[in-house]
Amino acid sequence: MKPNFKHIVIWTGLIAAILTAGLPATAAAQPQTILKVDPQSLRLQVGETAQVDLTLEQVADLYGAEIHLRFNPEILEIVDADPAQEGVQLEPGMLPIPDFVVLNKADNVAGTVDYAVTQLPPNKPGEGDGIVARITFRAKKAAVSQIQLERFLLADTSGSSIQAVPQHGQIKVTGNSTWILITIASALLMVIGGGIGFIWIKRK
Repeated sequence: MKPNFKHIVIWTGLIAAILTAGLPATAAAQPQTILKVDPQSLRLQVGETAQVDLTLEQVADLYGAEIHLRFNPEILEIVDADPAQEGVQLEPGMLPIPDFVVLNKADNVAGTVDYAVTQLPPNKPGEGDGIVARITFRAKKAAVSQIQLERFLLADTSGSSIQAVPQHGQIKVTGNSTWILITIASALLMVIGGGIGFIWIKRK
């Protein structure tokens, strides 16, 4: 069954609030907190792979994170970070520390990513800059795919939402230059071969 965003939000918030009871409460992060795709712009050739990080900047009192992302599955696919586990997954980062993984799923058919983790005591709330999760993309087709942060939740130690500004990304895929050269060379050989054959027939 497809995970319900509202239920996951409530679940993550309750876990953070219950398990961190007794930790000192601090002020929520200011609106300048940024959740971004890093790098925001990337160029790949068909068949190449590259790592893209989901990063946080200037966050405070972070205890849980939930991110839902979308990409074009005709252009890109995600390489599984943990083949020992069923399904396609991301590589967890350390902000927040992934003590409890609520959800870690990439769908290469739908072009979606669903990721949710929370810290557990005695770990202190996350601060500053860091990587939430790392994604390895493989280029499939020459075109441009947006890496869209569709929905997200950042929770503090009380389970309250931390405001953040999203910065999306994109990956431009170009044709494989080696394959293009081979194709051009093959076409030229066919033209040359056809010309030689025509001359030989004419002389005969």
